[in-house]
Order: sequence, then structure tokens, then C-alpha cells
Amino acid sequence: MAIRLTIGRKIALGFGLFIFFALLVVLLTNRTLERSRVINQEINEVYSPSVDALVRLRNLTVSAHMLIKHWALLESRADAPEKTTLVELTTQELPQLLDRIDTLMGAWGPEEVQQMNSITIQLEELFKLHDHVKELLPSLESYRDPFVHMERTGLAEEGGPIDQQHEKVLAELDRLLQLQENKRRELGGGMIKSFDSLKFFVLYMGLGLVIIGALVALLIIRDIVGPLQRLRNVLLSLGRGVFPRTRVRTTNDEVGDMGKALSSLVEGLRRTTDFSHAVAAGDFTAEYQPLSEEDVLGHALLKMRDELGQRERVLELKVAERTEEVVRQKEEVERQSRKVVELYKNVTDSIRYAKRLQDSILPPERRIKDLLPDAFVYFRPKDIVSGDFYWMERVSDRVLFAAVDCTGHGVPGAFMSLIGHNGLNQAAKERGRVRPSEVLYELNRIAFEALHKDREQHLVRDGMDMALCSYDPATGLLEYAGANCPLYVVRDGEVLIYPPNKNAIGSFDLNGAVFAEHRVELRPADMVYIFSDGYADQFGGPKGKKFLYRRFRDLLLEISQQPTDRQRALLHEAFNSWRGAHEQVDDILVIGMRA
Repeated sequence: MAIRLTIGRKIALGFGLFIFFALLVVLLTNRTLERSRVINQEINEVYSPSVDALVRLRNLTVSAHMLIKHWALLESRADAPEKTTLVELTTQELPQLLDRIDTLMGAWGPEEVQQMNSITIQLEELFKLHDHVKELLPSLESYRDPFVHMERTGLAEEGGPIDQQHEKVLAELDRLLQLQENKRRELGGGMIKSFDSLKFFVLYMGLGLVIIGALVALLIIRDIVGPLQRLRNVLLSLGRGVFPRTRVRTTNDEVGDMGKALSSLVEGLRRTTDFSHAVAAGDFTAEYQPLSEEDVLGHALLKMRDELGQRERVLELKVAERTEEVVRQKEEVERQSRKVVELYKNVTDSIRYAKRLQDSILPPERRIKDLLPDAFVYFRPKDIVSGDFYWMERVSDRVLFAAVDCTGHGVPGAFMSLIGHNGLNQAAKERGRVRPSEVLYELNRIAFEALHKDREQHLVRDGMDMALCSYDPATGLLEYAGANCPLYVVRDGEVLIYPPNKNAIGSFDLNGAVFAEHRVELRPADMVYIFSDGYADQFGGPKGKKFLYRRFRDLLLEISQQPTDRQRALLHEAFNSWRGAHEQVDDILVIGMRA
């Protein structure tokens, strides 16, 4: 017996298919949402916090860079706000942030972990430079030390070591941030693909549901189908966010009541949309009338309008205050910068004037050629002024010449050089001493009295190393005495070494102090060399070691047969080749004379 397909069964079949497709949509939606939840969890718990932490690390690094430059270039007390802020940043905020990043690294990939380890190493190098600046400038008084001034300026100047290391750290951080951002973008793309797939299935499932619904609707009484169809079209349009172009026609029944309610809803939604657009455009005076006292959305929109207006006014006030503060800070920084530039110029001008004074005590080239025709002087100060100097004078029938190395270099050494120059003039020219041992004895007494007037309170340990020669051009006799500076004589392919006394001029009392004197009968073509320790102490070469006296003697032996002017040029070339990129460590003085 055939089963009669009644309207009720058709409706039941239609709703059964409707429920089946609805369940299928629910399952697909649930699976997509679950997958999206996992991706979203990875983004929110790993990569978004990681990107935020790395951006915070970059900001802290930039702040620390500005503060350490301020520390190095602007004189301030130890409790200055900028210094305390820098200490708090490097001892509290930065370690806490690095601990946070280390925790997040557990979910990173190998490439990202390797990049972060490289950044950590670069940060350690950067903050070593910071710590060195802090050690150089622990107090306000330390800014007045000229050596500290030169070193801190070298570290913190524009493009200096601190700037270079800072740029390396920022470059590494930017690369890691790009990696993190790419990974987050890939995960977001996967989530979008999942939703696109869901959209595809839902679109076709929805189409099936519409067809089934249409078949079921044909079985409903004709008087209900028409009005419900019109209501359905309006609702579908609203579901897509589109307002209906035509008004809903109503009847005097329950369906008519539904039509009236729907028309009221459409009108209310239109007014709500217009109000939202006005508020979004910044019109916080726009009027809006809720649908009723129970219209939660309408009252929420009114509250939102008032709060946004208030926040905009507060924000404008804050922006004005911040702009004014930034302008004040910029003016203060520019003022301090001008003071530093002016101070640096004054100090440099003073030192350059001191150089002119020091140059005036050195014998000019024509005076050297007049006293020692076949001789050269290779003189290379480390700074503008020098602690090394050379001295030449004719006393009776003798030519006295000396290579002097005062304690230190730069300004302190230059002051000592004035004492040494005046002492040599007194001992030789004013008192007629011609024997080197007597001149050194007299110079030691003069220097000791000058440096140790207040022996009980301020015992000065400074002094001078010196090689002093007395040469008789008529007989070829050379007499030599030295204080820590030897005499080299190159003869027949061999270096003859005459040792000095192991005491510095001016560093000891006169009791029992006698300088040993050496007499050398010079032969034709003999080369005589006196010098300070700056050349042998220079760091360089492939391993960054000292030049040393053994290598210095080999160099003198190699160039001794060359003309004296050529020897000076060869010494200069050899020094630059050995030094390379290393800094010059001391003043350099070499005097050579051919018999």
C-alpha cells in the first residue's frame, strides 16, 4: 500500500532536511571556530605578547641610549634625575623585560630564538660601554678630568662606539620584529582561509535551506504565505545590513501587527545608523531619540556619544600639554648643547695656545741642521701638546742634545716639559756644564726642588726620563749619560747599547745620586740614536702586541745606512704600518745623528 504524502509529512520532510543542513552548518562552524580559537590563542598568547615585549625592549634601548649620551656629554651630579632614571631602567625594567621575553621564547621557532640570543649578546656589549661611561663619570668632579673628557667624548660622540653598537642592537631587534610579525601574519592568513572555507559551505547550505523553506512555505495556507513572504524578504535584507526600499504593507490581523513592528524597527535602525555616522564623524552634538525607555541600544549610543565627546576634550588638552613640554625640553637640550660646544672650544683653544708655547721651546729645523748637519728628529705627539721634547744647544766647543720623556702626555706632560727645558738651559747655558753626568746631576737638583717644595703634604712622584749627549765635532768624541733612556750606536751592522741609570730625573733626592757617564769614540758612518719609550710601547701588528725594543733595534739597524732624512720617513712609515687601526698610546721621539 502506497504511503500518502500529506502536507504534514511534506512539512515534516522539509523541516527534517532543514534540520539536517542546519546541523551540518553547525558542525562545520564549530570545527572552523575551534581551529580559529587555537590559531587566535597562539597569536594572543605567544606572538602578540612577543611583539609587544620586543617593541618595549626597543623603546627601552632607545631611552637608555639617550640617557647615557646625556650622562657622558652633560655635566651633572650623581643624583641627577636622568642618571637615576637610567640606573632604574638598566637594573629593574630591562632585566624584568628580558625575563619576560625569555619565558615567551619557549614557544618561538629556532630562527627567532637564535636571533634573540644574538640581540642579547649585542645588548651586553652595548651596556658594557654604558658601564664604562658610568665608571669614568661617577661624580660631578670627574667631568673636569681632561683625560676622562677626551675618553668620554670619544665614546659618546656622534657616530662613536656607543652609537655604532646602539645601531647594531636596533637593526637586530627590527629583524626579529619582522620575523615575529610575519609569523603572526601567516597565522592570521590561516584563520582567514578557514573562514573563507566556512563561508563557501554556509553559502551553499544556506541556499539549500532557502529552497527547502520555499517548498515548505507552498504548503502553508494562502492567506499566510503572502504577508509572511514579504516580511521574510525584509528580514533577509536587514540580515545582510540592507534597509528595504519599500514599506511593509500591513493587514488587520496578527501578521499585520508583525508588519507594523517590523516597519518601526526599520525606521529605528535607520535613525540609529545616521546617528552612528554623525558620532563617527566627530559630531558629538547630534540628537537621537531611543525607541522607548527600554531601548538598551539607544541609551547605550547616547552614553557613548557623551563619553566620546568628553574623551576628545581630555585628549586635546593632553596633546596641548605634551606639546608644550616637548618644546621646553627641546629648548633646554639645545641650551645645554651650546654650553658643551662652547666649553669644548674654550678648552681646545687653550690647549692649542699651549702648543704654540711649547713649539717655541723646541729648536727649529735650521737650528738642528746648524748644530748637527747630518741628523734628524722624528717627533710625533699623541695629543695636541706633548710630554716628550728635544733640546739642543752649543756650549763652548761642544754640541749638547737630549731626548726627554716627561711623566704622562698631553697637558700634564707639557707642564713637565717646561720644567725640563728651563732646567737644561740653567744647567748647561747659565752654569756652563758640558759633561752629561754633571748636567743631569744639576737638572735633577733643579727638578727635585721644583717638584718637592712641600714634601710632607704633597709628595709628587712625577719626573723625566732622558738621554743626554755631549758631542765634540772636532774630535768625534761623544759623551752620554741617561735616566731610563739608553743610547744606541749602530756600527758595522751591529747595535751597541749603552745603558742608562734606572732613576728618573726629579724623582729622588740628591744624596748619593751619581749618573754614570759613557765615552764613545765615534767612527765615520756610525749612527747614534737616542729616543723615548713611545715607539717601542706602541700596540699594533696582526696580534695587537707592543712593538718592543728588540724589533725597534732591528728597524734601526735596517735603516741606518740610509740618509738621515730618509730614515725619518722610514720610521714614520714603519710606525703607521705597525699601528694600523690601533690608537697611539704615547708621545714618540727619536733623534738620529751620523758621525
